[in-house]
Amino acid sequence: MAADKRAMARLSCRCMGLSSRVVEAAVRAHDVRELAVLAQLSGAGSGCGTCHPELLEIIADVLGAPVLEATRRANRARCVSETMRRVEAALFGAIAARLPADVEVELVSVEGLRVELHLARGDRPEIRALVAERLCKLVCTELQVVFG
Repeated sequence: MAADKRAMARLSCRCMGLSSRVVEAAVRAHDVRELAVLAQLSGAGSGCGTCHPELLEIIADVLGAPVLEATRRANRARCVSETMRRVEAALFGAIAARLPADVEVELVSVEGLRVELHLARGDRPEIRALVAERLCKLVCTELQVVFG
C-alpha cells in the first residue's frame, strides 16, 4: 500500500474485530487476491459483509491496483460510522450497564483505532483498566483506549 494512500489504521472488519493492519498483513503473507480466501484465512469479511468494499480496497492497494478516490472516501465514511456504532454498542450496551452505580462513562471520540473516553463520575484507575480491557475484548484487541 503506498504511503500517500495509507489511511490511519482502522477497524476494517467490525464483526470479527480485525484492523486494517491485520487484514493487510494477511493479504501480504498469503498473496490474497479474493475475498473468499481472505475470509477463510483470517475471518475478515465472513460476517455481515459491510466491510467487503474496504477489504477489496486493501487487497487492491497491496497488489498495486488502482482504487477510485470516491471509493476510498465512501469506505472511510462507512468505516467511521460502523466503528462508532460498534464502540457505542459495546460501551453502552455491555460495559456501562455492568459498572458500579457511582461510575458514569462518556464517549468523547473515535478516530481510527483510538477511542477517547471520559469518566464523569467514579474515575478510578481500576475502572479505567476494566473499561479499556472490556472495550478491547468486545471491539478490537488493537484499540487504543485513552481517558481525557
